Amino acid sequence: MLANVDFNGLYDIADGDEEFLFSILLVIEKNLKEYPAEMSALLDNNAVIEFGKKAHKLKSSTAYLGHEELEELLIFMEDAINHDKEDLEAKLKVLITLSEAVLVDIQKKIEELS
Repeated sequence: MLANVDFNGLYDIADGDEEFLFSILLVIEKNLKEYPAEMSALLDNNAVIEFGKKAHKLKSSTAYLGHEELEELLIFMEDAINHDKEDLEAKLKVLITLSEAVLVDIQKKIEELS
């Protein structure tokens, strides 16, 4: 499992604006903390379409992290309507573990910038 984030994409869009970079990182941090639990609740309630929409939102907010495994996982999950609940539950477990690992890198970068 690849746990390290490549911040080059974020630096490119921030174009040297560390305040902007900091604000993006705060949004990503918030989403990585909240969305996996929200997705779990949606799946528990068989709200598969909403689950897929939430995966899409998380994919959008983490797109510039350069984390291929996270991106591939979220692409699978946003297409939730076409997958079995058991497969989604298994992928969700991976997402939770991966989110925790990615959060470590995000929080280190936030600390560096604050």
